[in-house]
Amino acid sequence: MKVEGLTGEHYDGLVNYRVDPHGERVVILPTTCRVGRHSLVVAGYRAVADSAGIAVECQACRAEGVSRAAWHFGTAGPVAARAELDDQPYLDSRARAAAVRPSWG
Repeated sequence: MKVEGLTGEHYDGLVNYRVDPHGERVVILPTTCRVGRHSLVVAGYRAVADSAGIAVECQACRAEGVSRAAWHFGTAGPVAARAELDDQPYLDSRARAAAVRPSWG
């Protein structure tokens, strides 16, 4: 298995996957922004997969100029054709992200 995106100071772990009833691979992305302030369903998000992994950026955080607001996950295995949002697999990652949250003044 090839693992991508495992370097850098801003790394939130490996992205999670599941297999649907038809045998298709589905990537699971967090529902909440990295800083814990916005629902990505409401605020909007941009997910980009490349050779470095997957970045999931909250559009509200981006508009507010929040630094380090995007999740950055490594990937393993083939690219998934679909994505779903679910915070459950990322509860540990959220705790780590909270430890490096920016100060809000």
